[in-house]
Amino acid sequence: MGTLLFLFIVPICYLLLRLTRSSRLPPGQRGYPVIGNILDIPATQQWKTFSEWTKIYGDVMCLKLPMHHVIVLGSPQAVSDLMEKRSDIYSDRPISIMDELIGWDWAFAAMRYSLKWRAYRKAFHQHFNQNEVHTFQPIQLRECRAFLGRMLGSSESESLGQHIRQINTAIILKIAYDMDITDVNDEYVRLAQEATLGFSMAHGLGATWVDLFPVLRHLPNWMPGMKFKKMADYYRSISWKMVHAPFGKVKQDINEEKATSSLAHKLLERHQGTTKDGFDGEELARNVAAIAYAGAAHTVNKSSHSFIQYPSCRRNLICIGMGRPLKPNWDESSDKISSIAIAS
Repeated sequence: MGTLLFLFIVPICYLLLRLTRSSRLPPGQRGYPVIGNILDIPATQQWKTFSEWTKIYGDVMCLKLPMHHVIVLGSPQAVSDLMEKRSDIYSDRPISIMDELIGWDWAFAAMRYSLKWRAYRKAFHQHFNQNEVHTFQPIQLRECRAFLGRMLGSSESESLGQHIRQINTAIILKIAYDMDITDVNDEYVRLAQEATLGFSMAHGLGATWVDLFPVLRHLPNWMPGMKFKKMADYYRSISWKMVHAPFGKVKQDINEEKATSSLAHKLLERHQGTTKDGFDGEELARNVAAIAYAGAAHTVNKSSHSFIQYPSCRRNLICIGMGRPLKPNWDESSDKISSIAIAS
């Protein structure tokens, strides 16, 4: 009798708790029992669906997933109100199991709000802020001119995306590691492309079941639905190489007294040994340089998408150069500066 009473009361208490919590949440799609909205969320281009939903439920809406809820913000004002004005409440973020499995837990964008996150972000911001970015202009200018020259002499087999990928990677590799890229098929271009592709595939609501049900990480690889483990094994090795290979070259150049003023070199000099917060200085330097490297590769995908989605952007770049030699400079006309902005 006691067992039957227990089995009857526990589900009721669970449902009452869920209803009480749901009453304090923003509106959103109704969803299904247990799995919530997981079947309502598309596998790709989720933002388009979210945009349509925010027209129905408002700029702050809620999605129900197994084990947790997700709040979707549909306007800059909503983002500012919650993420900036109330940052003391909403600065933290959940840990992604897939970030760890694919080897991206080194990136401060994937860390929880903590002393380590603050140390990494501070180190990054010291070198990428409005007072420092002007020092990158000579590199951007050189690579932009090289990009335009490659576009004029490119073959049919070389796509616009390849050239955009090369210029973005070339700029950040020069800034972060003082490395030169001269080939569209350079290994470091490919590394960044593949590593960020793995990161993108592992994210997004419902991208992998392991973030919804963490216990899945402990199941054997041969079981059905364990495809994410094979993907994680592959991209973890790519991520490791992207983080360690260029940084290792900087350390080698330092040992051989050939190093110049790259981001990685500056970080190593500033954070020798252990930081005042107790973090390994070399690890901080390596990971902060790598997030800059990876961020540029991610920009490549967005830039390529923009050229396709907004042809007027591509036409503007073509029109700027038609009828006259184009050698853009920062101190010249606005259309030439625009070509630098579009290209880099």
